[in-house]
Amino acid sequence: QVSLKHRRAQPTTLGPPCTPAGPRRTASAPHRAMEGGAPAPPPADGGMAFPSQYDESGTTSFDRVEAELRGAALKIFCEMPDGSVQEIECNMGHDVVYAKGQLARKTEIEFGRMKLYMDGKLMFDPLSFNDFPSITSSEIRVQVTVDPDDES
Repeated sequence: QVSLKHRRAQPTTLGPPCTPAGPRRTASAPHRAMEGGAPAPPPADGGMAFPSQYDESGTTSFDRVEAELRGAALKIFCEMPDGSVQEIECNMGHDVVYAKGQLARKTEIEFGRMKLYMDGKLMFDPLSFNDFPSITSSEIRVQVTVDPDDES
């Protein structure tokens, strides 16, 4: 048996040195310009490397999609149990939860104690204002009830 530990490595024979295949490449136009050659021609699209993400009004395509999903502006006049009226601004794409959150911040009434009614019908939290076919204008009136405080 031959021990691998004591084997000597056999010298290998190398082939001819590597040579590049094909013709020698020349520098591209921008590189030639840097090397003192002819300047690079301007881009064909008027000098912009990438198209602008903004349109002529300054909005992006994402802004337009978001605005479309938000829907039209909506003013909600909330008739409170004490007879006062609170005005909330939102959009048709917002849900009832959003409006209740705005109202809770404005009135400092706990969110979970409020219920909104339109035309005597409860407006469920997960529904958006788009889900109410009776909303046909940019302003609506809703009635607010407030459940009693658990601490009293």
